[in-house]
Amino acid sequence: MSERRLIKSGMPDFLELQVMCGKVLGVDVYRGYARLCDLANISKADIFDQKTNPLGTQRDLSPKHAKDAYGYVRERELAFWPEVFLCARNPNVIHFEHSKISDKMGILKINVDSIRNEKTITISRVDGNHRLHYAGGNFPGFPAIEKEVSFCMAFKLTLEEEIILFRDINDNQRRMNTSHLDNIEARLTEADKLKRMDPALYIAKKLGTDKESPLYEKIFEGGKKPGYFAIPLRSLKTGIQYMLSQPNKLTELPDADVQYTVIRNYFKAVREWLPEAWQEPTQYLVMRGAGLWAICFIGATVIDRTLSSGNFIPAYMLKVLRSGPSWDWSRAGNFAGYSGRGGAVKIRDAVVSEFSDESGISIKALAEKILKG
Repeated sequence: MSERRLIKSGMPDFLELQVMCGKVLGVDVYRGYARLCDLANISKADIFDQKTNPLGTQRDLSPKHAKDAYGYVRERELAFWPEVFLCARNPNVIHFEHSKISDKMGILKINVDSIRNEKTITISRVDGNHRLHYAGGNFPGFPAIEKEVSFCMAFKLTLEEEIILFRDINDNQRRMNTSHLDNIEARLTEADKLKRMDPALYIAKKLGTDKESPLYEKIFEGGKKPGYFAIPLRSLKTGIQYMLSQPNKLTELPDADVQYTVIRNYFKAVREWLPEAWQEPTQYLVMRGAGLWAICFIGATVIDRTLSSGNFIPAYMLKVLRSGPSWDWSRAGNFAGYSGRGGAVKIRDAVVSEFSDESGISIKALAEKILKG
């Protein structure tokens, strides 16, 4: 459903900003500070569309990403963004007046009235569209953000040069390792809050730090890669999310620490079930990709069936795992070529089809039993 954009009022006909004039790797630019709402209202995104705008430069907007960006800067007292990068396509809407102190410093006058009346894009968003989209106060429920940010505005660029820079900016960015991001999130969040907000991350991280866990010191949390095989924290977190994605007795347990104990016991059972994967992890699919996620999917079934009989210790889970045929989990074995979530589901379906059902104890009594050990 498309969003209804309001007509912005209250903007002055001219916007005057203190800037420095210079070059960034050969590109003529003005650099300074301005309110987010002002930058949003003088600029537009030139969204590429194969049919309606084949010369556009920008990727399609993600409303969720834009709303997350808006929420971040509106709600946080301590926050930071790299500078917004704009391009003045129409030189007639800007005018730079040198200061008496230096030719490189002065006032950038932006003709807001001309920008408002132009049908074409006069100042484009090269980098920062998601940060600016909701900031202007032009959408219901999203008041203008008047906090200042740094900006860089290029001029004297052709459209082709602007597209080249857009490509270069996005090609040269190295995405931060997702496991590192998860590790930072876990470090910055109090344990009790993390258990409520992101139990999968809480459990995944604890599996790598608990000395009783079969995955102790086997989780890669980002940064410099260790010289031995380690499961990426993000991959394990995703696997735990899969375990918790379907309503069952595991998800009904009232606390993430209780869930953790059960999941840790399950991985102990898996280690007994497939010891060779712990001895030579690079030669087996158990601890990576679709294989790891399949183990987690299988775990949801195994745990549900053991909890249903009032049990939660590894021996009972191992009994379920061994109730089916022996599978070859090596790189060239039964599950070679499976990938992604879809592949994990297929592996799960093949394995659990051999298991049998049990029934029994209430969740409340079971939780008390687990806490007592």
